[in-house]
Amino acid sequence: MSAAVRRLGGGKPLAGFAVLVTGHFLTDLVHLVGCLAELGAPLDAMTVLRKDYAYQWRHRVHGHLVEQGVRVVDAGDPEAVREHTGRARRRGLRCLALDDGGYVAPALLDGARDGGPAADGAGRWAGVVEQTMSGIYKLEGREQELPFPVFSVAQSRLKGRIESYWIAEKAVATALELLPALKIEGQPALVVGYGNVGAHIAALLTQRRMRVAVHDADILRLIDAHESGYVTDRDLPALLDRHEPLLVFGVTGRTSMSTREFRSLRRPAYLASVSSRDTEFDLPALEALADGDPVTRPSSRTHVLPGGVDVTVLAGGRPVNFHETDSISNLHSDLVYAGMLTGACAVATRPAPPGLDRAWADTVLEESGLLQDYYDRYGPNAASRPASRRR
Repeated sequence: MSAAVRRLGGGKPLAGFAVLVTGHFLTDLVHLVGCLAELGAPLDAMTVLRKDYAYQWRHRVHGHLVEQGVRVVDAGDPEAVREHTGRARRRGLRCLALDDGGYVAPALLDGARDGGPAADGAGRWAGVVEQTMSGIYKLEGREQELPFPVFSVAQSRLKGRIESYWIAEKAVATALELLPALKIEGQPALVVGYGNVGAHIAALLTQRRMRVAVHDADILRLIDAHESGYVTDRDLPALLDRHEPLLVFGVTGRTSMSTREFRSLRRPAYLASVSSRDTEFDLPALEALADGDPVTRPSSRTHVLPGGVDVTVLAGGRPVNFHETDSISNLHSDLVYAGMLTGACAVATRPAPPGLDRAWADTVLEESGLLQDYYDRYGPNAASRPASRRR
């Protein structure tokens, strides 16, 4: 991130913008906000939407941001985006967001659809940088409504090719730690969603000597999974019935399992989400289907389905890679955050048509020098250079 600031900082490109950041309250968020300030974004016009995961240092991160003059609001506050827009208007600033999970653009589109004045809504926004596929999915079918560009780090080659492995590795390690004492070698596992992260999860589970099946609604991904040697089926309930997984990873960014899928479970199973929030598994449907109240433990909740099948939701249905842990390390998150800074400056300074053009993000990121910086820092010649020259 610091190298990106040095490369982007000439002329303070974010000086005229009230920046809204949706953030996990990890220590790397502190540096991200500091970098935005170095790029010119006024701290007293900034809003951070807090995602409510139980990170170790979340209270210190919160306190530091408040001391810096940043307004901190819960990400679930339905008025947060509108209030940020109003504050920016009073300061004569335009708005720009670094979003994580689709909290901003859909809210602005909903406000415009409900008849809100353009000056109080999307009309004051230069654009949104989105880093998650769950945020991109929320815009499906609404791209033509967008009055500003969405810079999709989520769909970029940078995020897909590099970060996905780190997320998958953390998710698998944490899920296995949350399981009771089980012998997993030779046991069946299922990965629902064979995108960048899901493909890595399937490979990691195979390395742990589990028998892995894969489902994806996208037929090309399903063919890829089949030809990579995984058990597959176009019908998820049929696959659940036939494969009888002990461990299920949901990696679609949508709701992948509901009543029909839960009814297809034939043995005790553990469900692990790797998607934002708790949308991957339809938890109300699971509770409605279960007999009696669930058994709740610190890291899981077990429901007994008709027929006596125990279904245990790990981490309460929230992403296992975020459960009481700092997810991927700062050194890993640094690259994507640097990409978001690069995207924010592109939104602020470059003309771009409204809408969602994934090729734009790839072009900007790959021409920015960011990937060359990363390769120089961590590539084959990094160990031969003095540490002072790698900073």
